[in-house]
Amino acid sequence: MHISTHTIPDAHPVHTGWVDNARAAVSAAGDPLGALVGRPLGTGAGIMFAGWPQDGPDRFELVEELSGRGTAPPRYMQVIAFDGPRSAEWAEAEQLAATRRLWPATRDIPGVVRALRLRARDNGMTVVTLAESADAIDEVIRAVMTSALLPEEDPALLTGPDRTAVYRLVHADLPMVAS
Repeated sequence: MHISTHTIPDAHPVHTGWVDNARAAVSAAGDPLGALVGRPLGTGAGIMFAGWPQDGPDRFELVEELSGRGTAPPRYMQVIAFDGPRSAEWAEAEQLAATRRLWPATRDIPGVVRALRLRARDNGMTVVTLAESADAIDEVIRAVMTSALLPEEDPALLTGPDRTAVYRLVHADLPMVAS
C-alpha cells in the first residue's frame, strides 16, 4: 500500500465539516483505500494519510505495520517525520533502530494499537503511532527517549526527527497492509 500525506489547514476543533471536505478532495484525485485524519490537540493544521493501491508522486510506501497490545479503537495519533533525502546508511540505521530497539521498547505499552512505518523514495521516513489515549502516546515517548542504543547502532547516523506532532484521531477507515 502507498500513502499520501495531506496538511489540512482548517482543522477546527468543534466544527467537523473539514474532515468530509478533506476526504472529498482526496477522492477527487482517485479512489483511495481509506484515510486516517487527525486534528491537532491545540490549534493549527490537521493531517490526513490516504491509502492507495498504487504508487504515485510524493507517496510513501507502507513498509511495516505493527500491532500493539491496545484493543480499543485508536483515538490519538503521533506522527514523527524524518524528511529526505536520507542516505542508504541512514535508512539501514533507522530500520535497525526501529525493529530491534524502538518497537520492542514500545509494543507492550498498554493502549498502543498500531505503528506504521512509511518510507519515501528518497529514504525519508514517517512513523505513525495509533493509540487509545494521550497517556499511551506519552509513555511511547518516554520509552523511546530512555531506550539504550544497541552495541551495533551508530549514534552519528541516528539523527532526530524533523517534526513531531500529536493529533486527535477524528476519522479512521484505512485498511493497513504493509507491502
